Amino acid sequence: MELATILLAFVFVLGVVIVVHESGHFMVAKAVGVYVKTFSIGFGPKLLRRRFGETEYALSAVPFGGYVKMAGEGVMEQIQDAGTGETSHDGSVIPEHRFFSSKTTFQRLAIVTAGPTMNLVLALLVVIALVWAEGLQITPITTIGTVEENTPAAQAGLQPGDRIVSVAGEPSQSWEEMLIRLTDEAAARRTPVPLVYERAGEQHSTALTPVRDKDSRDLWVIGMRYRPDTRVGKVKKGGPADLAGLRQGDVIVEVNGQPVSDFDAIAQVIHNSIGQPVQLIWERGGQRKSASVVPQKAQVPVDYDNVETFGRIFFEQYRENRKVGLAQAVKEGTLRTWAMIDGTVSYLGSRIHQLIKTGRTSADAVSGPIGIARMAGEMAMWGFDRLLWFLAILSVNLFLLNLLPIPVLDGGHAMFIVYEIFSRRRVNQRVQLIATQVGFVLLLLFMVFVIARDVIHLAS
Repeated sequence: MELATILLAFVFVLGVVIVVHESGHFMVAKAVGVYVKTFSIGFGPKLLRRRFGETEYALSAVPFGGYVKMAGEGVMEQIQDAGTGETSHDGSVIPEHRFFSSKTTFQRLAIVTAGPTMNLVLALLVVIALVWAEGLQITPITTIGTVEENTPAAQAGLQPGDRIVSVAGEPSQSWEEMLIRLTDEAAARRTPVPLVYERAGEQHSTALTPVRDKDSRDLWVIGMRYRPDTRVGKVKKGGPADLAGLRQGDVIVEVNGQPVSDFDAIAQVIHNSIGQPVQLIWERGGQRKSASVVPQKAQVPVDYDNVETFGRIFFEQYRENRKVGLAQAVKEGTLRTWAMIDGTVSYLGSRIHQLIKTGRTSADAVSGPIGIARMAGEMAMWGFDRLLWFLAILSVNLFLLNLLPIPVLDGGHAMFIVYEIFSRRRVNQRVQLIATQVGFVLLLLFMVFVIARDVIHLAS
């Protein structure tokens, strides 16, 4: 990866999520009349500062976060940076009705939760915009690659190599379209779904009955997977495939002198050829091209706890995008954003469960600034759209992280305010100060830990 790409991608992604987060606090605070002293991107010594109106805007030395400093904020003014008392930047006394502490509990709760909320809104808007601009990704293949034993597909007589022609009388142009049609028909008619398939050039008819998954009633069991063809999909900029001249839409016909008819045959050779030249021949516009590529070593996650090392030349299976309207983009974008939240919570829940059960767990669930920078650079190499997807994922993670009930995080402040709502008295300032200072120290230790892990991974 080029260092400049990594740095630019990191600054862009982190800058956007931090600015949006702090803007949430800032806008709600101003809306309810709180005097905002400082809006800072980063912590520590201020490198650049300029005052507009009553607020000083600053860029500080430690870029991993930011803060909005408000009058009458109590213990947080002692934590954030040297207090200026309850006077404005020009030395005049700030009226008490503009203190954060003078606002109602619900106004204060709105201020502290506005940052995480804005991160969630950012992720949602980015995902909706991406779906609307790009469309839904589909696999333009209906040829079966594998059929599992004792499943509806096997019982219907389907075999690897069969090509699904139509489902319930409707032609199938993509694997996703075919599966949706199958499950929709199964849910509607509750009888076997008729389909037509092609085998050895001849068409045959059968009926298939998808069944509900025993662990999740929202899922269906069919028992077959598609066979990806040898067309080249997205190519990573600067990777071996890109440098060899492969482009999206090319059709690979030979690997090391052997004809290939599906993506898995290509992947098997590439995966087992780390550091060894592999000869590729492909077709583009009726012309044949060839090149020698050397697969790079890459660690690929195979499940939550394990990674395996494979050779990679960094291109994906071929897929196409189907344009959608704004309404469908909003629906699909909302579902995908929720899937990000659900997946992150489920994963962290599994880590916590493992920690409670066994007393240990993997630390791979977290990544520090170096890891985030490397991932941002990696996504930028795949394209700006991938970088935006990464931005949305990071924004969702920041939303969830900041809602944790830990003093010094927004969730910790919200916890104190919720306590106040139900008990009708404020948490003692000394208790808040001690809890926040402890939380701050723990957060610093955690940052040191993840940065150390990043450095170790980078060195290895």
